[in-house]
Amino acid sequence: MSKQGRQEGLIDPDGGPLAVFAIGLRQLREECGHPTYRALATLSAKVGNPYSDTTFSTAARGHTPPSRAVVLAYVQACMAYAKADGQKVTRALAEWDARWEALDAALAPAPPAEQPHETPDPSHRPPADPPAGEAGVSEQPGDPPVRSPAVAHRIRGRRRVMAVLGGVAVLAGIGFGVWHIGAPGSATAESGPHTEPSNEASLPAAALPAATSPTPGMGDNSRCARLRYVNGLAWSPCTQPGSKKLDFAVWLSNTGTKPVTVKIKLAYVQAGTAYACPGQWGNGVQVEIAPGATMTSPEKMCAANKLPATAFQAKAWVIAPDDASWGYREMSQTVHIQADGLTAIWADEA
Repeated sequence: MSKQGRQEGLIDPDGGPLAVFAIGLRQLREECGHPTYRALATLSAKVGNPYSDTTFSTAARGHTPPSRAVVLAYVQACMAYAKADGQKVTRALAEWDARWEALDAALAPAPPAEQPHETPDPSHRPPADPPAGEAGVSEQPGDPPVRSPAVAHRIRGRRRVMAVLGGVAVLAGIGFGVWHIGAPGSATAESGPHTEPSNEASLPAAALPAATSPTPGMGDNSRCARLRYVNGLAWSPCTQPGSKKLDFAVWLSNTGTKPVTVKIKLAYVQAGTAYACPGQWGNGVQVEIAPGATMTSPEKMCAANKLPATAFQAKAWVIAPDDASWGYREMSQTVHIQADGLTAIWADEA
């Protein structure tokens, strides 16, 4: 006899703005296919913004107001479960960000009522003005200075906003790579001499040169693909035209607080045909990226001669170490070598 999950308690729709907000979160989960909270927690971890199933279920319980970061992660995970496209995800995040703002304003304590104006007694000398920033302190002699409820709420609000900004920035920075897979910028053949790896090497992150910029790239005049994500790790294949050759690499960045280990395979596309890069990077290499580290594959390791009237792209796969197949590949923007065999024109410049 199988065990069923515990049914959620009912929420009174007349219970106020917090109850209405929690009901909305539950409705969103239903509309996205009714994933379990454990499934939502797993999906939130995959995009680098992990929260536990308990945190998500508490947010939808309606007892305490959730933080903005938790709400946005909840919405993002629901959209990922439903495999929503990027536009739908963007709209959902904007809608729930506005809902959270409205809830926060509705739950904010009202400022104290303004006292009626009284004619001052000439015989009574008012105390000196308090220092700047300390408005609202007690004016009774001998009382310790305390902030008024309005001032305390503003201070708490500022702290709360600063706290959630970091979470929102993470959401914006990591994008929606888990559920939104787009077509490459130009048509290229998936067939060619490239074969699946028969062996995989393993390299520590320290053995690889670190990138100097948090933005994907290999230096001057290089172009990369859209960011993709594996276990919170951002990655992108890049191409850089040189004077006689084109260099291909994969860029990786771990913005999390824990090391991330991935398997990487790198190739390039020449005139619609894919070619594996030489050595272990073309066959498959396992790499550990330290927390906060940004790196690229070894410089000049994978290159091709410029050929007149030929198009090139970098092509890469980055997967979790326990994945059984290489899965989705990503390709950099296409660069076209002109008839002179020297001039490189990017696809968006042609």
